[in-house]
Amino acid sequence: MEVQRDKGIRRPTWRELLLLLPFAFSYAFFIVLGDWQKSASYSNLLNVGRLFLWMLASYGILLLFCFFLDNRKCLFKGAERQGHWWIWLIFFLLCLLCYLPYYLMYFPTWFNNDAVWQMEQALGLAARSNHHPYFHTLLMKVFLTVGYGLFGTYTAAVALYTFFQMALVAAVFGLYLYLLYRRGTRILWLALAVVFYAFLPVNGMLSICMGKDAWFTAAFLLFVWAVLGCGTAEVARKRQWVLFYVAGVAVCLLRSNGIFVFLGTAFFLIMSIWCRKVNGISREQMHLGRQRLFFSVAMVLGSYFLWQGPILHGLQVEQPDTIESLAMPTQHLLCAYVRGGSLTEEEVAMLEAVVPLAEIEEYYNPYLFDVTKNYIREYGDQEVIAKNRGAYAKLWFRVGLRNPMQYLEAEIRQTAGYYALHTPHDQYLYTEYYMVDNPFGIETERKVFSYDDSLAMGKFLQGFQALYNRVWSLGANTWLLLLGLAYSLYRRQNALVYVPCLMLLGSLLLATPVYNEFRYAYGVFAALPLLLAYSFGERADEKIEREEGTQG
Repeated sequence: MEVQRDKGIRRPTWRELLLLLPFAFSYAFFIVLGDWQKSASYSNLLNVGRLFLWMLASYGILLLFCFFLDNRKCLFKGAERQGHWWIWLIFFLLCLLCYLPYYLMYFPTWFNNDAVWQMEQALGLAARSNHHPYFHTLLMKVFLTVGYGLFGTYTAAVALYTFFQMALVAAVFGLYLYLLYRRGTRILWLALAVVFYAFLPVNGMLSICMGKDAWFTAAFLLFVWAVLGCGTAEVARKRQWVLFYVAGVAVCLLRSNGIFVFLGTAFFLIMSIWCRKVNGISREQMHLGRQRLFFSVAMVLGSYFLWQGPILHGLQVEQPDTIESLAMPTQHLLCAYVRGGSLTEEEVAMLEAVVPLAEIEEYYNPYLFDVTKNYIREYGDQEVIAKNRGAYAKLWFRVGLRNPMQYLEAEIRQTAGYYALHTPHDQYLYTEYYMVDNPFGIETERKVFSYDDSLAMGKFLQGFQALYNRVWSLGANTWLLLLGLAYSLYRRQNALVYVPCLMLLGSLLLATPVYNEFRYAYGVFAALPLLLAYSFGERADEKIEREEGTQG
């Protein structure tokens, strides 16, 4: 029975008690399977017991946490503030100023092999490929063409591209800070968010990396913001769906798993808006919002398939090879073979037709599919799969029925970094700080600091990376994300804003080539301040109660 707020402590309802059970199970699952080596040495009965005990402990902690927050004065939100464009400008300039030293230190960019290949495609020196999204390659081409035309060197052209990318990241992060400010986020939490977005070295370094990750993260955060607005009275406004369309198309075109993020989000968005009413708008406005939702989703999908089909074909862009998208099925099958699973001679022969098995143990890496993938490209024949997709799908299914534990082991080892708090390998936030050899004559030209000081900056970045690995992880991102989601559902908030992040994580669990790659889940990390402020902030009904109490 629910107790009124003004009469004492509010006890949780049966609905709220039951709601926390799947989240408690998720945490217990992460703990037990995240340490696969230890769990594998125990019996099945003992592992079930461990899972049950961890579930009880997780449930108790979750219940105490939600009960405490539900009976406290709001920690994250106060009265809403009036927003002005110059407040966003201040946040934008602050982020840009904080990223500028990295840009000047590693001028004109952080140049890796992927960027070299994309630049060769942009300049017509290599065959066009959609292995890295060609949409991003075209964006690079625009800045390279303009920059070279203005300044006459590729170094200056790359510097122009990198500066714009850095400014884009700063603008989107500044927008998130502005949204937190507008929502009435309390000063302490807002200050922590400023430190998070402006001062963390990982944001500065990735903003100057000449790759798709910064662009995708910016698009992803705008998409999260668009979804947040779609669950409010903004649902009937045309500008909200224009933002949804633009951000949705960008998410789909800037990363191969972007289409899965959009499709999953669109499904839950349609179900939510179709089945519920939004407070503060009429039935006619709600009907208009539904119409615009369907139209916007159709427009995004139409734009995506038009790009993936006729446009890329007309531009003579090659699609990624077959093995690129088969990380998880290949790891499942090879784990069953390498770990001595049950395979028939015919099944082994089908594997042998794709990948030479004589030296597979040397090339099989349960955490990193790239090693196996490149081995198959060089010595195997992936076209066999392309010509017999149905037969190899049946092969994967049949072997999995007889070897479920090997499949589970492969799945855990290939994905554990995204939900386990601790992993056996360090996570690289920005790998090495280098300028790779390239055919364009581009070299690092430091614009600030002496050489000795630049080494000090390198030590600082390496030190921060080591600190991050000691106190944080991608698994911690997921745990915190689920905590915010659990509390949002506990207090009956609209949790649509969490769906894009869940879809992004889900796509990684289904198809990640690296088990613990920060940049793949960077969007989740960057969205956390807004998500947590939303979950732990003040609900609309709490605001009304507070205002009525003030007036009384």
